[in-house]
Amino acid sequence: MALIPEGPSPCSSGAAPAYLKFPNPPPHGMEVETPPPPPVTAAAAAISSVLGDDDLLREILLRLGLPTSLLRAALVCRRWLRHASDPTFIRRFRAVHPPRLLGAYLATSAGLAPRLRFLPIRPVPELAAAARRAGAFFDAFKGSATSVYDSRSGRLLVTTFDDRHDSTRQVCGPLSPAGNTAVVPPPPPPPPIQLTNDDECLIYHYGEFLPDDDDGRSYFCVVMGYSELQTTVYLYELQDMSWVVRASAAAQLPLLPPRSRVMLFDNSKFYMLSATNKILVCDFPSSSISVMELPNGVLNKHGGCIMLSRGDGSGIFLVHVKESQLQIFHCGKDSDNPGNWLLVDYICLRQVCANLDMTTWPSVDGQSASVKICTVGDNARFVFLEMFGAVVFLDITSRQADKVYQLTPEDKELVSVRPLMLIWPPVFPPMKEGCDQKESCTQAQTAA
Repeated sequence: MALIPEGPSPCSSGAAPAYLKFPNPPPHGMEVETPPPPPVTAAAAAISSVLGDDDLLREILLRLGLPTSLLRAALVCRRWLRHASDPTFIRRFRAVHPPRLLGAYLATSAGLAPRLRFLPIRPVPELAAAARRAGAFFDAFKGSATSVYDSRSGRLLVTTFDDRHDSTRQVCGPLSPAGNTAVVPPPPPPPPIQLTNDDECLIYHYGEFLPDDDDGRSYFCVVMGYSELQTTVYLYELQDMSWVVRASAAAQLPLLPPRSRVMLFDNSKFYMLSATNKILVCDFPSSSISVMELPNGVLNKHGGCIMLSRGDGSGIFLVHVKESQLQIFHCGKDSDNPGNWLLVDYICLRQVCANLDMTTWPSVDGQSASVKICTVGDNARFVFLEMFGAVVFLDITSRQADKVYQLTPEDKELVSVRPLMLIWPPVFPPMKEGCDQKESCTQAQTAA
């Protein structure tokens, strides 16, 4: 059967034509009009023309904003998964959307053991489930004293103490649905160090750090032994549940004990602020130890006025608070002078915190005794401050400050603030030829 319009032409009347049925073939000389495609089919064709273009699809994926949204998009089909998990695209996504801060674990000295609580930072609906999971993670540790030593890419290095004060080290993944936890060995014993003089006194300092990416069962330990005449640093890595010495360095470099544990490790270099207003730099690839001067005018007069920050391969940042001013310095990785600091940002805390009702800024000897730096994010993108009995989150880029916690008399004092970042890079499902995509998606959602 064929269809022909009945009545006036739709071009002349604007009325929709009615269609009559004629036997096949239609009468000789009669024109046949094909009906237009349904609106749904036309819309689907338009969408397909856009999403079928690989370049446009990558630009759309790039604008999703959150790694969780990118992972959901990757579960649509193999083609989307291939583009979303491409290493080149992942690097572009990270450059546009730096790793997202979900919240922070805050520890206070309430009671006989540090008390942990999770503080969501600027929550959004898309991350509500992840924030709830992070907040409830330490419920299973009730009855044990718990300390968080390090946090990186959604993982925590935790130590728990039982009633007999026996400790257990664990690498935890609070953002995984199963709350992945692996018990790992404690730090290695101090290495034997040959002293120049028999009457020298050797002091050890430990630093424990999570790597950027691993299987959830490893971490680094930096052991520094120093005396009045020399400094020796060892880098240990936990592999297959055994400690392996990866590198060491020694120098005839006397250092005074640090006033505070301001340390930084970027997988190849170790930095530690000393009591002599200098930064010890241990370069493990070259097995060398050197000293870096602080920026001009910066002094480590009290604990909490200086903090170091990783620079994603571009060197390190130093954040300094002086009275109501926050200064951010950068020292490039390839700088000819390791102490060549550049002031890259300067923030007046009075202005950015004006909405927090913090108008009194007492000063002692030119230094604000009521403002301390708790922790700093990578690339100095954010900072947590302890100000006048409150914990304040400051986004350096947007200049927005939020009071996230008010300390109470029961808290006694603030012990630590450990930021929890979203997992990066996202864990994509494996690309398997011949497997059912729906099944693969289900497995990926379970792993996420």
